Amino acid sequence: MAQVVFEDVYKSFPARKGDGQRPTRGHRTPTLAPVEPGLIQVGQPSTAQVPLEQTKTDAVTVLRRINLMVKDGEFMVLVGPSGCGKSTLLRLIAGLEPLTAGSIWIGDRKINHLPPKARDIAMVFQSYALYPHMSVYNNLAFGLRRTQPQRLQQRRSPIKAVQKGLESGLVGLTRSLPKPLRYQSRHEQLIEQKVQQVAEVLQIEALLDRFPKQLSGGQKQRVALGRAMARDPQVFLMDEPLSNLDAKLRTQTRTQIVKLQRQLGTTTVYVTHDQTEAMTMGDRIAVMNAGQIQQVASPLELYHHPANRFVAQFIGSPPMNFIPMQVKTPCCLHHPQFSLTLPDQWANTLQPYQGQTLTLGIRPEHLVLATAAPDHVPVQVELVEALGHETYLSLHLRGNKTTLEGSEPLIARIDSHEQVDLGTQLWLSMQLDKIHLFDDQTETAICPQG
Repeated sequence: MAQVVFEDVYKSFPARKGDGQRPTRGHRTPTLAPVEPGLIQVGQPSTAQVPLEQTKTDAVTVLRRINLMVKDGEFMVLVGPSGCGKSTLLRLIAGLEPLTAGSIWIGDRKINHLPPKARDIAMVFQSYALYPHMSVYNNLAFGLRRTQPQRLQQRRSPIKAVQKGLESGLVGLTRSLPKPLRYQSRHEQLIEQKVQQVAEVLQIEALLDRFPKQLSGGQKQRVALGRAMARDPQVFLMDEPLSNLDAKLRTQTRTQIVKLQRQLGTTTVYVTHDQTEAMTMGDRIAVMNAGQIQQVASPLELYHHPANRFVAQFIGSPPMNFIPMQVKTPCCLHHPQFSLTLPDQWANTLQPYQGQTLTLGIRPEHLVLATAAPDHVPVQVELVEALGHETYLSLHLRGNKTTLEGSEPLIARIDSHEQVDLGTQLWLSMQLDKIHLFDDQTETAICPQG
């Protein structure tokens, strides 16, 4: 077990000839709003020099200035939309891709130029990658057989080398025989002990003699996890391991992975595009977009205090609602259909924004059914989604078409006992202590003072 540190990591791919302006991997990233350095930095600000080839017009940069520390024993989730660079970052840790610039450390070892087998990691993919011709037992034992015990890596005499060769031959020849007739070396006995331990933890003892084609999707995923666990790596890498499972099995396996990680205490880097997985599994979450880390924080910190508009809309399901508002006075926000008077703690913060347009964010659960009033939002119901324990309303603001052109629908969450029909006109109040404001130009969050 060890911490993983990224220092000023960049990754670029050359565009293929004949592709014109269209990149083959990743995409050229627009200038993003600056994120507070304390959220993503490790140590001092970046001083790394980006290689010249990264700046060429035919290079496609997929990761930019990645600074992140995954603590020893931590479950870190990398989350973001498809193409944001999260899987590429995982491949850099694994040694499957070379870095363009920067450094990656596992514990006290800089691993930039180490081959994958020397990095002491184990990886679980979306595809189970099990050997179809091997039993579950042999799939679990395969990696252990490829790794010689420490004492056998030391220099041996020629006689011991011959003995080892004969022993390995006997093990291979008798492996297909019934268990009582198999020859087991000391190394093979240790492997069997380890496999049994892993099988017991994962509750797959009854599956050890089966082949992958005889397993369900969930069972295959547990075997893949077991193969990684058996190696006792310093770091687990998981790349969307639940994507192939149905909803019910995904929830069960998600819980199992979290329990196993806490039981083993192994540093884990987990990649997903599903923010529900990220919120329920991670000790901390790194939200990525367009090759950059937007914010690193605990799940609830991300939910309640997003650093920018992207994080606010990506974390949370359904996503946060956004409404353009004009600052009339330090504490008054105006929209053609309603106005809001904010608490006094916003006065100093909004003073520089007088007369400007800001983006107001409010989550669906913080919109409440109300009566007509100047500070309530007039809406009309477009869609009703009754889920049993709660109901989601898809709404649009009432008003003339010129005012509302290009506006996005709003989502409100109400109690299931509330009866609302399509086309109904409603008024909604906002919980003022739950609103978020974002700069319209940089999209960074604006926080009240005090």
